[in-house]
Amino acid sequence: MKIWYSLFAILILFSACSHKKSNKLKHIPSLQTIDKPYGQLTKLEADTTKVRDWPFLIYTPSEERIKHETPVILFVPNNTGKATDNFDWEAKQAIKDARAMAPELTEQLPVIYVTSIFPRPLQYEQWRIYTHALDRDVMTTSHKALARLDLQAIEAFNEIKEILKERWGIETDPKIAVMGFSAAGMFANRFTALHPEMVKASVVGSPGGWPIAPQGEWEGRTLRYPVGTGDFKELIGKPFNLQAFRRIPMFFFIGSDDTNDSVPYDDGYDKADQELIYNLFGKDMQQRWTEAEKLYKADSINATYETYDGVAHKVTDQMKEDAILFLKKNLQ
Repeated sequence: MKIWYSLFAILILFSACSHKKSNKLKHIPSLQTIDKPYGQLTKLEADTTKVRDWPFLIYTPSEERIKHETPVILFVPNNTGKATDNFDWEAKQAIKDARAMAPELTEQLPVIYVTSIFPRPLQYEQWRIYTHALDRDVMTTSHKALARLDLQAIEAFNEIKEILKERWGIETDPKIAVMGFSAAGMFANRFTALHPEMVKASVVGSPGGWPIAPQGEWEGRTLRYPVGTGDFKELIGKPFNLQAFRRIPMFFFIGSDDTNDSVPYDDGYDKADQELIYNLFGKDMQQRWTEAEKLYKADSINATYETYDGVAHKVTDQMKEDAILFLKKNLQ
């Protein structure tokens, strides 16, 4: 029975991976084949010959907008809000979000908008691998297609930069900016901690009840990823780069009525990490927000924390305006 269960689980994962070449993405032109990238949404196809198993979407602003600029890649991780084995649906959601967000962001900021199309599988315990949040399971899973999505994203950035430069002479900034809300905010925050040397600015909205602590331990307790940075060396082969992390301007925001907490759920955190967060920082999500700010201040992190009165789990116009102003200031 266990053998059949394992084989069936592998088939499910293979089925999910096979959606990467979905016909429903074909109406979006490939970045590698279009004549001009300006003012349109394009696609970087999946390439399993590299470390990158999933496609990405790219929106490049008008030529006039970036003619005299060195644009920064703004990475906005995809987030569907639920687990599913329907990759076509996830891709359509990423496309919908990109079309809604990218034109405004790229016209107000000197950026090239990039988003992932990462799956968030459902069946056979794969729902525990919270891909859209870059959780601990993503860092430890043996499923190649779902593993180390941070490295898959970096591979995509490098490919996109190379194509833009070689085909159209668009030189991009060596560093990137990251931005996300909810699970995508968790991804953005954790990516920034994992790779601070390549991040220029970071915007993190309501990151699931707990932003990763810059400390490796607190009150004598080890804070392992994604609670903190205590096991980076064992987990990713390099220690946490606190000095680089300190140099990054970061903007954290949340609504005062936001109760969207991922800490109590097993796809968000392992039981041991749940208990650690509760014991050290409290069970109330809003209380933890205050405690997290204290931790960032304790290590002199260049972080601004904002709470918006009367706002639940959503991005308001004011939040968006403040995030854009923050990026305008810090992407120069």
